Amino acid sequence: MRRILLCIALAGFNVNAQQSDPEWPCIQVLVPEINLAVLWPQSIDVSAIDNWRNDPEIARIVERLSDLEAFTETEQKIIAEFIEPVIGNERSDILNRLAVGILQNANQLRAQYIRGIKRYTRQQISIASQIENKLNQLSGLDGQNNAQTAEIEETLRWHQRVYDQREQAIQALCERPVEAEEKLSQVLRELAQYLP
Repeated sequence: MRRILLCIALAGFNVNAQQSDPEWPCIQVLVPEINLAVLWPQSIDVSAIDNWRNDPEIARIVERLSDLEAFTETEQKIIAEFIEPVIGNERSDILNRLAVGILQNANQLRAQYIRGIKRYTRQQISIASQIENKLNQLSGLDGQNNAQTAEIEETLRWHQRVYDQREQAIQALCERPVEAEEKLSQVLRELAQYLP
């Protein structure tokens, strides 16, 4: 029974862990940062237009579009009202700066999510280690002390319950960077429609 508990406890973590990063439990490939070239149709020199923060209107729109619960008609209207009056090369410049700003903010949010997932994984590893230690204690007793055996088994059940509940939450945590990337993609596609 002890070995079965340990196998169950460690199975969830080991199955999902990627070879390259033991702290990444998600089935999704760990992509620490999204490259603008993947989502934006124009080639732009990011360092040359990293001044989006210097324009209060662009900074306001970037902040509004960076961390959305959902991309709705309201955001589409905000984009249209901001961009439609702008013409020619200025439109392209503004759209590029918006795209860079939104991507930079999205990557900061993504980094927060990744740090949170890794912290959560380290906690899972710690709980699995506690389970392993208790199993080792239990096997060392060999039925010699029934009171101590019962106490260790109760602690094991508690650790296992906590571990299992947290393991179920990992899937939801792993979806957060994916959902944020999907919203980013929607925003950038909408902006790209206004490119000259």
